[in-house]
Amino acid sequence: MGKGPEAVVIDPDRRRVFVACSRGNAVTALDLDRAAPVWRAAVGREPIPIVLDEPTGRLFTADARSDTVSVLDADSGDRIARIPVGAYPAGLGHDPGRRRLFVGNTGGGTITVVDTDRLTVRGTVPAELGAGSIAVAPDSGRGYCANFLAGSVTVFDTDTLEPLGRIAVREGPCKVVTNPAAGHLYVANSLHGTISRVSLRSGAVLDEVPVERAPVGMCVDAAGRRLYVCNRGAGTVSVLDARSGRESHRIMVGNAPGDCALDPVAGTLVVSNAGSGTLSFVDRPWLPGGRAPSAEHPLVGRPLPGFELPDLRGGRIRTSREWSEKKYVINFFASW
Repeated sequence: MGKGPEAVVIDPDRRRVFVACSRGNAVTALDLDRAAPVWRAAVGREPIPIVLDEPTGRLFTADARSDTVSVLDADSGDRIARIPVGAYPAGLGHDPGRRRLFVGNTGGGTITVVDTDRLTVRGTVPAELGAGSIAVAPDSGRGYCANFLAGSVTVFDTDTLEPLGRIAVREGPCKVVTNPAAGHLYVANSLHGTISRVSLRSGAVLDEVPVERAPVGMCVDAAGRRLYVCNRGAGTVSVLDARSGRESHRIMVGNAPGDCALDPVAGTLVVSNAGSGTLSFVDRPWLPGGRAPSAEHPLVGRPLPGFELPDLRGGRIRTSREWSEKKYVINFFASW
């Protein structure tokens, strides 16, 4: 898929899956049935979330390091517009009925509201530090914005754009998903390794469900029965009963899974693996024992190739030969 595939969105009618590649500054469209690329389009810097507006056939990405939202034609990948928003937009929410797109500005602690037809900014909603992922409950006219640094969820009115309240959750909430069928809002607490289940009616936190390390992406099936959670730090997807919160099984996928989406036609779960630069297609993900097919890297099992790098103390060159015949750990940590 290229560098850093993050959010995925599926268009069952066009039989396509669209992927925001954050490190490649691009969106890639694939044929769902053949898993073959259709087009690739450049957007702004570090696109993280992606939304499909079916009535207009437009794709929206929040380009975090460009402070913009890019708008693409879903059929061709042609750029339609680029809309300036707040600082470091890292989350998107969509209300197709009200024709609105909500942008979580992490750097500014605000939500920018965009008209999906006119492609203009309609207003701004105050949130809290680290505003990002946004979920909308269309029937109630409420929106929910995860505030990563504040450890909270901002509740707001999607019509009047007025803040309605604040829900305290655990550390590092980075994804919110609504499930009207179960009456729940799910919050992925990435730093705590849990999922908070919140009542959509009262706003009360019902319980916390432990999953594996760093849950960052989620999706709910069409019937509202199962919640799929991408555990970035474990390379797995946890499958939870959406009503009871009980985990039935886990699915091994690629490295650092960032998000997932379900194909309602084939029943396949599509998972973006940011660390592997791949997509995993999981058949019948609701069945225990599921595993996404993967190809072993050709260097697995072979001697470590020699290399040298400067250390952090004066730039002294260190080589792999210094630790020959010893056990050691090499940690290449992300720059952020």
